[in-house]
Amino acid sequence: IQNAGKKMSDIGGKLSMGVTAPVLAGMGFAIKAASDLESAMAGVEKTTDLTASELKQVELQFREMSKTIPSSAAELAGIAEIAGQLGIEKENIVDFTRTIVDLGNATNLVGEEGATQFARFANITKMSQGDFDRLGSTVVALGNNYATTEAEIVEMGMRLAAAGNQAGMSEAEIMALSTTLTSLGINAEAGGSAFSKVINQIGLEVDTAG
Repeated sequence: IQNAGKKMSDIGGKLSMGVTAPVLAGMGFAIKAASDLESAMAGVEKTTDLTASELKQVELQFREMSKTIPSSAAELAGIAEIAGQLGIEKENIVDFTRTIVDLGNATNLVGEEGATQFARFANITKMSQGDFDRLGSTVVALGNNYATTEAEIVEMGMRLAAAGNQAGMSEAEIMALSTTLTSLGINAEAGGSAFSKVINQIGLEVDTAG
């Protein structure tokens, strides 16, 4: 009886350490994750005009998305909050968020920085907000095939955007020129201003038959 009791005690201790403790830890993690998501979605609600039912639908989409990518639903909601601040229309919030997350996973252009630059580039060039995924694909393709990084391409593209748009260049053409310049080692801060002046001067000469 004593031997049986000791064995049962040992089993109970092992169950407590090997099963009960991890289960309790997992429950705590799940509760924190749910709390983080609730807080993040409150931020989305503040920066967008999504209705209660639309917010719930977006939350469900983020939950599903987080199952297939290395980002939590709360992290996705955090990007969506920034998207709202940047003026991304509510029907494009989820796609914009997915594009930014994919860029962060595949390139050195991450999170708030990527979201801000993409949104401002679209505003300057008057690009359709439904084309963020295509812009992301363009930047990734250029970064993969030339001696520059995606972050450098987008930074230079931001500085060329106004002049390029005024000259009638497409978003892809602006990013292509940005890739050429940055792959030659030209700094965005100085080179962007200089080449914007070149583009504007060429445009003036064409307009005035110079």
